[in-house]
Amino acid sequence: MKKKRYLLILFACFYYSCDPAPAIFNFETKNFGPNAVISVKSSENGETLKVENITNGNQTFRINMPKTGYAILSTYDDGHDEEYYFYLDKGNYKGVLDGKNAATYRFKILPTKEGEEITSFYKQKAEINRNLLDSLALAEREFNLATPDNIAEKAEKADIWRAKKISSELNNIEIFAKNYPKSDVTIFLLDRFGRAGSEAKKYLSIFKGLDKEVQESKRGKKLLSEIMQANQMMAGNKMPHIEGETPDGKKFNLSVLKKVNLIICWVSYSGKNRKNNQILAHLYEKYKDQNVEFIGVSFDKNKDSWKKVIKADKLPWPQYSDLLGEKSPNAKNLSNYSATYFFLADRNGIVLSNNDLSLDFVDSEIGKHLANQ
Repeated sequence: MKKKRYLLILFACFYYSCDPAPAIFNFETKNFGPNAVISVKSSENGETLKVENITNGNQTFRINMPKTGYAILSTYDDGHDEEYYFYLDKGNYKGVLDGKNAATYRFKILPTKEGEEITSFYKQKAEINRNLLDSLALAEREFNLATPDNIAEKAEKADIWRAKKISSELNNIEIFAKNYPKSDVTIFLLDRFGRAGSEAKKYLSIFKGLDKEVQESKRGKKLLSEIMQANQMMAGNKMPHIEGETPDGKKFNLSVLKKVNLIICWVSYSGKNRKNNQILAHLYEKYKDQNVEFIGVSFDKNKDSWKKVIKADKLPWPQYSDLLGEKSPNAKNLSNYSATYFFLADRNGIVLSNNDLSLDFVDSEIGKHLANQ
């Protein structure tokens, strides 16, 4: 009996010695509503790791087996969501959650080097953006109080300050990268900002300023690949060759291009794409006699389904597919695996618009480039 008890104790000691130390969060929480919630999720895969009701007081919770990596702390309060990045690992985290001061970074103490670097980024950001955020908040309040007579003016003013805020985000990352060239945090921030497609040159400039070790990390190589793909789709560059054939077996050739060409990356099994087809069909009728061509590039796998949708939606413009789905070179090179995706090119295949082009602006963009060509 004593031997059995000894083995159980030995097993328990072994088990707990192998169990990693927890991540312990100590927050002072205040000024939140009765249904406010705090959550922690992985930035890598979106997995929710913890959810707690906010109690407005000294609050402690733990994640017993933390997965090391970048994470997101979120607060939800009466329809208002706020997110803050941090680096999750074992150790103690301390901070203040103030429902009336969302602009302040929530953490005061983090146990890792990456965590300290992210804290430095938020401090820098708060200092640089203070006046901008005040102006944006004022513009938002004025828009919310606008009358029918001045709502257009107030909306335009708010949009200007929102655009300035987006621009400042990338500037903040650039400043941080210069101060911390050895930090992997820059790669994470650029990836989360998610504008490699429309800011490829700025992304590349920031990336090249980082230490070689950071550039050649797994995360760095992945981001560089996205930047280079996006860069070749920027206005002024020649678009990649379109692979595949039409339903009747004809390969793509530049000779099909006209003065202005709308390239439509799509899939036949998407309900959104089918609705887009209705709008595009009307636009095609408007421009078909004005030296404009529409060209569909499908990321389908099933040829019969693809052909049936072309016929059912009455799409008269040329359609191409290599029927390789997401493995298609077209998916990677033309749209970075996005569908629906639009861009304009001239008769030589030179990109006229970058990948910020949305269906709402296709009509005006075609008209603008027709006039300029």
